[in-house]
Amino acid sequence: MKISFSSLHPFVNFFYYIGVMILCMMCLHPLFLIGAILLIVIINVMQGNSEKIRKMLPSTIVFFLMVILFNSLFTHRGRTTLFWLGDSRIKLEAIMFGVVMGLLLVAIMFTFASYNDIISSHKFLYLFSRISPKVALLTMITVRFVPLFMRRLQKITLVQKTKGVQVDAGSIVERVKNGMQLLQVLLICSLEDALQTADSMQARGFGVTKRTTYIRYRMERRDWYTFSYLSILFIIAIICSNYGGGKLIIYPKVESILFQQYDGIMFAVFTMFISLPIIMEGREWLWWRMQK
Repeated sequence: MKISFSSLHPFVNFFYYIGVMILCMMCLHPLFLIGAILLIVIINVMQGNSEKIRKMLPSTIVFFLMVILFNSLFTHRGRTTLFWLGDSRIKLEAIMFGVVMGLLLVAIMFTFASYNDIISSHKFLYLFSRISPKVALLTMITVRFVPLFMRRLQKITLVQKTKGVQVDAGSIVERVKNGMQLLQVLLICSLEDALQTADSMQARGFGVTKRTTYIRYRMERRDWYTFSYLSILFIIAIICSNYGGGKLIIYPKVESILFQQYDGIMFAVFTMFISLPIIMEGREWLWWRMQK
């Protein structure tokens, strides 16, 4: 589903997503990150990515819990001991730090789900082809191959199951052997596709001259206004962060998660930045309602 935000200049779209990820890494506070996740999920739903988010949710929850578990078991910094697990002391600070890191990773994963829907291959090439065309093309192809490999591996696994090749049954040795066989088929198919792609690009004269057909994007007044809005908020966020806004002190002793001095201002700026697509969509909805 197309939203108003996707019609902005690719540079503004890219700046927004980079800004969201940087702000999430700056604001290592559970309340900030929970707010960011909720807003990003709403944006994904507006884009029509509800099914994608639903499929990501189980693995995301498992990943989140694993981050908390491993950090609690292997980090022994902090003053507040909750209980002993064998010879290991489980500390409140280690659990809280794991929660913050887990929330950060979840926020970034959901941000990339929205990013992949907005920044198309044409937009990515437009942004970076002038800087380094070959690197831009290679990056785009590499990013594309990750989900392609996953889909292809699922198909290969289903086909090989009909021949009795399974990785979820049998002894460990048999599973490893069958897994290597699946990877061998996957690599052969991928190399064959890579050769066909290279031959096709050469036949079309790729790299011989400058590109003759591509989409041109121009910064319009709306794009400049939006970029200025994001830039001002980003600068204010950096200033607030330098004064300690949006940061939860965890070590040596975790402080209260309630907002302190500059946290309120930082949270307002943080929310206004991330909710830009929601604001734009709400503005469009109000405009259409008023026209009726």
